[in-house]
Amino acid sequence: MSKKIALITGGGDCPGINAFLASVVRRGNKEYGAEFIGIRKAFSGLAADKPQDYMIRLDTDKVVGLENRSSTILESSRFNPFTDENIEKGYPEKIMSNLEKLGVDGILGTGGNDTILSALRFESRGLPTVMAPKSIDNDVSGTDVMLGFRTAIAFGAQAARSTADSARAHRRISLVEVMGRQAGWLALEIGVASGAEMITIPERPVNLGELCSEVKRLYKENEYVNLILAEGTSIPYNDPVILRAKEKSDLVRYLMEETPELDAFGNPKLGGISQILRRVLKIELGLEKIEEVRTTDLGFTLRGLAPSADDIILGIRFGIRAVDLLLDEKRSGFMVGIHGLEIREVPYEYALKPKTVNRSDRELQALGVFISSNQ
Repeated sequence: MSKKIALITGGGDCPGINAFLASVVRRGNKEYGAEFIGIRKAFSGLAADKPQDYMIRLDTDKVVGLENRSSTILESSRFNPFTDENIEKGYPEKIMSNLEKLGVDGILGTGGNDTILSALRFESRGLPTVMAPKSIDNDVSGTDVMLGFRTAIAFGAQAARSTADSARAHRRISLVEVMGRQAGWLALEIGVASGAEMITIPERPVNLGELCSEVKRLYKENEYVNLILAEGTSIPYNDPVILRAKEKSDLVRYLMEETPELDAFGNPKLGGISQILRRVLKIELGLEKIEEVRTTDLGFTLRGLAPSADDIILGIRFGIRAVDLLLDEKRSGFMVGIHGLEIREVPYEYALKPKTVNRSDRELQALGVFISSNQ
């Protein structure tokens, strides 16, 4: 194959992506004489009528110091070329045609489950691709950690400790909401690292009556409580506590009855569990003022951080292995991942298996995760 490679960064942005890009370009230029072009907005840019307008030429000089920059210089998108509507419009074929017009013979990129799935589908159409996993949710199989996760944990724990100190000073209940649609790794590790009294994760559905009783007990004993909540925390719609809260709070009723929007891959856009629980706790604990329960939604704050040394090093190592795999070994259809201290390649099909928190209830309870009695 020739050595003109397109670089893309799809899905949500996070720390460490730019380190990957810089590593790929340096390694590819030096070892293989390869030419690299970055495509802004990933598959959305490649599907444009004028893909050249989304093209950025990258060489060793242009990536100097890039490792330390946050987010991604290539921007991003969640465009899915393989929805029924987009297949009917011919977008997969258009992207393949645009790549041919640009003289591109392969793609190196970063992404989560959805971007890797798109890469798999293009691989099946004959386009060589190699991906590196990135997501602060840490929810892709075949790798111990993903780009962005360690930076998000470090900052998130610091932020959660700050809210805990404030809660102690003012004798309040503090709720900190973090991302995590189906996997609770982010909430779990931020909660443990920050010393949270309670943690909720999507993998363990919550009985609100039991949770409120436990918060009430802790609040009475300590005069403050700190909870870390994953945005995907599961609450039954018919929970008696929710039914009471819906009668007394218009906001709870609205949030519980609102149908979440879906992204291009059919994933619900979540957020708001802390606002629901704030009002539930006020009602169930008989608190006089809503101000006794404070909420902090870290959300996108954890995406645009400057990368930690861990994520810079991981991005560089991922980049070296990815470019060697594609240009030296001439193999594709893989995600690179880290196992212990070793960087390995992982078939896309395995990488796409769900990676959720699979520890025992006993261990999770010891770490502070709230486990309802009916599980």
